Amino acid sequence: MSENKQVSFGTRLRNYFLAGVLVTAPAGITFWLTWRVITFIDNRVTPIIPPQWNPETYLPFGVPGLGLIVALLFLVLVGFLAAGYVGRLTMSFGERIVGRLPVIRSVYSWTKQLLETVLSQSSTAFREVVLIEYPRRGCWAVGFITGETVGEVQHLTAETVFNVFIPATPNPTTGFLLFVPREDVHHLDLTVEEGIKLVISSGIVIPDREHEGEEATLDAEAAKAQVEAQAEKTLGKKGNLRRRKKAPPKKRAGFITRLRNYFFAGVLVTAPIAITVWLAWEFVSFVDSRVVRHIPAQWNPETYLPFSLPGLGVLVIVVGLILVGFLTAGLVGRSLIASGERLLAQMPVIRSLYSAVKQILETVFKEQSQAFREVVLLEYPRPDCWALGFITGPAEHGIQHWTPEDTVNIFLPTTPNPTSGFLLFLPRNEVQSLTMTVEEGIKMVVSGGIVTPPDRRPSVVEDAATDESQPPLAHSG
Repeated sequence: MSENKQVSFGTRLRNYFLAGVLVTAPAGITFWLTWRVITFIDNRVTPIIPPQWNPETYLPFGVPGLGLIVALLFLVLVGFLAAGYVGRLTMSFGERIVGRLPVIRSVYSWTKQLLETVLSQSSTAFREVVLIEYPRRGCWAVGFITGETVGEVQHLTAETVFNVFIPATPNPTTGFLLFVPREDVHHLDLTVEEGIKLVISSGIVIPDREHEGEEATLDAEAAKAQVEAQAEKTLGKKGNLRRRKKAPPKKRAGFITRLRNYFFAGVLVTAPIAITVWLAWEFVSFVDSRVVRHIPAQWNPETYLPFSLPGLGVLVIVVGLILVGFLTAGLVGRSLIASGERLLAQMPVIRSLYSAVKQILETVFKEQSQAFREVVLLEYPRPDCWALGFITGPAEHGIQHWTPEDTVNIFLPTTPNPTSGFLLFLPRNEVQSLTMTVEEGIKMVVSGGIVTPPDRRPSVVEDAATDESQPPLAHSG
């Protein structure tokens, strides 16, 4: 009897322990993550506040969240200024300057388009959770709609196709971008937050359906509004044959609404610039940290200057590569390269690594190479479901022997990290070439289908030119 009581007491202790974990862990993790975000922002914003404006200068203690408050006020102020004529003029001038910089303009334009699409109130990007058959019929997965497929991808697929991002578990920030017909997309009564929780927890966290009736009403109202918006859009495309009813005057937005709008405007203005500068700075710092320390002191200008020179390592690398290319173009340079390759060929492991790297680079960079020069559309992972891929070349002879004629190597990238994915071998007639550039294809994959390139098919371009040349229809009445 006493033994049973002892077991019961131990069980109660275990239950109390688990209950304590369930009570404290969510609050503790939430507090820890919030504190990390506040500390991260404070450490980067507070040091740049002038001492006379910094309350920590006069107080004997720190002010947690000061940097976060300053950042929020700054974004609201930028949004307020950007809403005016001078702000728009300044932004236009700055974008023209950025448009002349080769690499930076691509990063800036992609980031700006992505943020404008995601933060737009009319955007459907990551606003709806769906269920699709993946990776085969009879097997299902949760996905998120990032938009309706447009352009040449829509033309080459079914009547109506959606861009669907299929996230991985437990890390929903990576996955696959698929193009799925509307009839194969099943809408779920889940919020995006609930869908992400379901994916992260591997199905352990099941959404609560207590307010199912309210959500169904909201979904019905949202669907009705979407139908009305689509009808209005269609009416406008047909030339406004019917006179629209005069809309009632809009109510003046409240102070909180205006602040929110200014905040989002500030994000849209500053985020593309900040992300572009941050990526460029990270790259420059990475190269500088590994190159500058190897420059001899007598040749390093930082030895004589009281400050460092950002980008010195990048400059040295560029000049060094130009110099190496100039030297290897001559007879002496080619002889040295040949001698070095003969030496490497005698080393068991290094020769394999060297030859593989050399072959990859020569294949990618030679002018007649087709590696990563063509974006294609292929049915993956099942019929009536499509994905973007990149042709990397013809199939190897051994693979070609077992596959149909004219088989090509296709790299299928993941989203949003296109540096990983799968290598597939498909017959050339089972893939459809797209007119988008490789850069545009990578942008579409990275953005999860939010950033869609324009349709450059000849028929579409001709139709657009014809429409512009025709005079507009006169309105009735």
